[in-house]
Amino acid sequence: MSDTEPVETPVHEQPPPETRCGLAVLVGRTNVGKSTLLNALVGRKVSIVTPKPQTTRDPIQGVVNRPEGQIVFVDTPGFFKTHANRLVERLHERARRALQGIDVVVHVVDPSRAIGPEDEMVWEALQGVTQPRLLCLNKSDLPERPYVDAWKQRRDQYAGWYEVSAYTGQGLEDLVQGILQHLPVGPRLYPEDQITNAHQRFLIGEIIREKVYLLMDEEVPYRTAVEVHAVEESRDRQGRPMYHIKASILAANPRYQRMLIGAGGRRIREIGQAARVDLEAQLGRKVFLDMDVLVDRSLDR
Repeated sequence: MSDTEPVETPVHEQPPPETRCGLAVLVGRTNVGKSTLLNALVGRKVSIVTPKPQTTRDPIQGVVNRPEGQIVFVDTPGFFKTHANRLVERLHERARRALQGIDVVVHVVDPSRAIGPEDEMVWEALQGVTQPRLLCLNKSDLPERPYVDAWKQRRDQYAGWYEVSAYTGQGLEDLVQGILQHLPVGPRLYPEDQITNAHQRFLIGEIIREKVYLLMDEEVPYRTAVEVHAVEESRDRQGRPMYHIKASILAANPRYQRMLIGAGGRRIREIGQAARVDLEAQLGRKVFLDMDVLVDRSLDR
C-alpha cells in the first residue's frame, strides 16, 4: 500500500461568459423619437425632447448595462431638409461624424410618416458605414402606422430589424439583446452606476434649453443657447440641501432677447419655473434658479 495520499483532481469552474461592449449610434430624420428612445433605454432622462426639429445639438451618450455586457448609445441630431444655413449644416456634420468609430448603427424610423427626402439623406449617410446596421421601427404604440410595410421592404438591407415603442417600452429589450450580439468582446467602458457621459452643467443647460424650445415660437429657439455659470450646493431655511444655479439664456439679437424676457418678465419666469420643476426631479433636491437673458450676436451668423 502506498504511503502517498491520493490527490483529488480539482473541479474547474466554468469560465465567466464573455462580456460584450461597444458604441451603438442612433440615427434618423428629425422627430422620429431618437432622444425619447435613448431615455427609455437608459431609464432616465439624459437627452431633451421637444416637438421641434433638431432639438438635439450635440451627440449624447447613454449607457445601458446587462449581464451580457454594456451598450453605449449615442444620440445624434436629426437630418432635416430645409434651406441651407450654418446651424443645419453644423448639425448634419455632427451626425455624420458620430457614425465614425462605432460598432453598430441603429437607424430609427417613424412608420407613421411617408418615406421622404430626409430619410434618403440618412440612407445616403449610411452608405459608407461597414458596421452592422439595424432598422428600428419606432412608435409601435400608434394606432396608425401606414408606412410600416414600406420600411419592411427595406429590411433585407439591414443586419436585423425591430419594432419598438419608446413611449410604452414595447420591444426595447429585444433591441438591446440584438445590439449586444453585434458588439465586440471587451471590458465595459463605463462603471455600471454611470448612465451618461454628460457632465452636470451640460445637463442643466440642456433642460433649460428644452423649456425655451417648448415655450417659444418659430425661429427663436434656434438662435439661442444656454450658459450655466455656477452650480452651488447650499441649504434652504429648513436646513435641507438644495442647489443654487446661475445661468443665462443667450439670444442672437436684442429683438429675441425682448421676446425671451416677455412683457413684465412673464416669459422668462415661465421658462424658469418649468426648468426648475424638471431640474428638481432630475437632481433630487430643491433648486433656486437665477436666470437672465443676454445677447450673443455670434448666434445670428
